[in-house]
Amino acid sequence: MTIHKRKLFFSLRLKFLLVFTLFIVAPILLMLYLYFIQSDKIFMRQMTDTQTQVLKRVTDRADDMLNRTLNVSNLLTNDYDVLQLLRSSGQSDLDDYPTYQRVIGLQNKMDNLISYILDNHAIVAVYGFNGSMYATNQDEQILKVMPDYVKQAKDKNGAPAWDVNPSLKVKGLEGNQEGGFITMVRLIKGETTKGYGLVFIAFPIKEMFLVSNGLEEDSPAQFLISDNSRLLWGRNELWNRTESGDEASTFAQTLKATGWQLRWIPMQEQWVQQLKNVRTATTWSVIVVFACFLCIYVLFTLRLMKPIRSLVHAMGKAASGNFEKPALAGGNDEIGLLNHHFNRMLSSLKEMVTTLREEQQLKEEARFHALQAQISPHFLFNALNSIKWLALFSGAKNVGDMITSLGIMLSYSMKQENEVVTLRDELDFIHHYFSLQKIRFNDNIELSIHVDESLLSACMLKFTLQPIVENSIIHGNRTPLSIHIAAYQVDDLLFVTITDNGQGLSERKLAAGATKESDPIRQGKYSGIGLENVQSRIRMHFGEPYGLFMRNGMDAGAETVIKLPWNRMEDSA
Repeated sequence: MTIHKRKLFFSLRLKFLLVFTLFIVAPILLMLYLYFIQSDKIFMRQMTDTQTQVLKRVTDRADDMLNRTLNVSNLLTNDYDVLQLLRSSGQSDLDDYPTYQRVIGLQNKMDNLISYILDNHAIVAVYGFNGSMYATNQDEQILKVMPDYVKQAKDKNGAPAWDVNPSLKVKGLEGNQEGGFITMVRLIKGETTKGYGLVFIAFPIKEMFLVSNGLEEDSPAQFLISDNSRLLWGRNELWNRTESGDEASTFAQTLKATGWQLRWIPMQEQWVQQLKNVRTATTWSVIVVFACFLCIYVLFTLRLMKPIRSLVHAMGKAASGNFEKPALAGGNDEIGLLNHHFNRMLSSLKEMVTTLREEQQLKEEARFHALQAQISPHFLFNALNSIKWLALFSGAKNVGDMITSLGIMLSYSMKQENEVVTLRDELDFIHHYFSLQKIRFNDNIELSIHVDESLLSACMLKFTLQPIVENSIIHGNRTPLSIHIAAYQVDDLLFVTITDNGQGLSERKLAAGATKESDPIRQGKYSGIGLENVQSRIRMHFGEPYGLFMRNGMDAGAETVIKLPWNRMEDSA
């Protein structure tokens, strides 16, 4: 169970998912979180700036209209024809032609002033205290409200008196009088203190702001507040909430012409709700896109993991000893290349196992043959001992010496405990070997050895000197033949030289029928060991720089130099 959990925890799929979560999902969620936080601040700042700019434009437009209204009132209150008409006794004077001309001129003048104020959407009237009235709109409603404004005009004593009349309804302006009218009355004094009448100007409040009248539930709340903090226009319940402090976001501007204050309360709930709707749509879009990409990522991961899992399964089978090639996915990517190399490795392993089995079988056979071969040397050695004693008892001392030397040589060759021997052992072996060769060649060969006592303990491989001495005897082709063995040490190197007075290397090659490119080391093979075998054994044991080097002697004959590392037998032991 522990192994299963560990495999699950360290699986490549889990690592891919962890990397995906840490480096893709987490940054996206963090960015969304920061986006939502910053969007609130940006939204509120943008809303505040926008509302301030809108309110400033509305205020500027309202001030412009109020100033134009004030200019119109200035023209009418100071007009000579208006004063003359108001001084007359009333409508009966219209029968007088000059008076009629003044009425017509005043009517045309007021019509032009209406166009100046608001494209014929305003009402201009001159009301005389003598009961006469001259207006651009002949609706009786205007005449009915005039007495209500007389007191306002007289209280201002010639200054403009501004007000809002939400209940005034005038024919001909049905589409523009929602929310009521802004009114201005002004006393026409002339040379008297009581005055002759007043100028009445009214225009729809909707036309002044060019926005919603502020009375709908879903519109921004707008209020006109008088200079004494009286609500002139707006929703009463919302104004009460504003006065109590329940509405915090309030924008205010002062109308310079009247001293009124225009207050603006945006419906933030709607804007916030719109922002929430946008956020919700954005969030769901992100979730849907993220889910699609997640599904694609999971499918890609599973597709990527499938050949890897197949490769892991194949590796498990190979670890169990099954080297059959599995059916792995190909391709030009890294996984396909890995599968290709794995198949090649399986082929190499299979061949290697087959080779090792064959080598093991050959080793077993060689061990058996070696065991069989050991029987003959032991039997031969015991037989030679018996012959030696028979020869000695018979008085054939030379035969006994030969058999003794041959037995020592056979005993030396049978010692297989260690391949490395001392130079002393090799020279002793050469002495016995040479004693046999002297009898064979009727004492026509001589051997001299000059080796310092300190060098006799040097290490060297068994059967190194015998093939070289045999090569000199066989290829010397001269009698009497002298062979000289010497040894010397240079730094960490041991040199052993075998010199003869026989034919040189070139003569030996010609005598042997060899070509010019032939190697004298390759030609020396007579005892079954051979110079090439000695060369290979030395280099395998000590390294490439060491081995045999053959050359012609200084006077005659050939010289073979054995180059070995200096190492005493006691040190190696």
